[in-house]
Amino acid sequence: MMYLADYHMHSKYSFDGHEEIHVLCEEAIRKGLKEIAITDHYDMFQDKKYSRELDLVNLYKDIARAKETYKDKLIVRAGIEVGQPQASPDEYRNFLANYELDFIIGSVHNLEDALDVGEYDFSKMDICKVYEHYLDYLIELATSYDFDVMGHITYPMRYAYNQLGSYPDMNLFKERVEALYKLLIHRGKGIEVNASGFFQPMKRSMPDLELVKLYKECGGEIITIGCDGHYLQHIGCAVKEGLEVIKIAGFKTITTFEKRKPIFKDIE
Repeated sequence: MMYLADYHMHSKYSFDGHEEIHVLCEEAIRKGLKEIAITDHYDMFQDKKYSRELDLVNLYKDIARAKETYKDKLIVRAGIEVGQPQASPDEYRNFLANYELDFIIGSVHNLEDALDVGEYDFSKMDICKVYEHYLDYLIELATSYDFDVMGHITYPMRYAYNQLGSYPDMNLFKERVEALYKLLIHRGKGIEVNASGFFQPMKRSMPDLELVKLYKECGGEIITIGCDGHYLQHIGCAVKEGLEVIKIAGFKTITTFEKRKPIFKDIE
């Protein structure tokens, strides 16, 4: 039997989430998940403190309550998805010093300004140039900041595909993605297979199969699966598709976390 874990989801505490944490847990149990991580957004910006938009105290109180309530049915991990911490390093260091977590996704959503990459008009932009610049940010994140896995490393592709209906040749970026992977592996960090693309027009994971294979070829071992759900119906809904990507790429295990320590679970 497959070990089903969804390590990327957002609750009502996230600016773009909608559900109570106990509702997420009930849905995970209903779908046969063994383990989840609540990873609400904590994005860093140069011009504002995001903590004023995220009720961290009550978020983690609710997660602690869910851990106890569902301990016999579901493993619940306290996580966060931190966005571009390089935009406000002091704020991020303060956050890390004040909260003990199980799991941190390190992501990039915004580049120079407060405009999310998902809001770009790709009909007026060169997706290859955007992604090269995006990789600059990922490499900076991988080099200098604390997290456990790097989230959705092909994030701009999802939105470019939604708008243009085409997907660039990822071989164009192979050398730099390989350099990114080697940085992550050297620091004991991993990647996530973000399965949300399977329920969006592009019908593939972020990163896609070829880039997951490349991670394996580079010696990568730490790899999580997350559906990036913001609505109840997306909780755990593409975990099996994500597992298939990981299996085809040659992995025998997925990674879960407890108190920031990786645990390797046989896929089946």
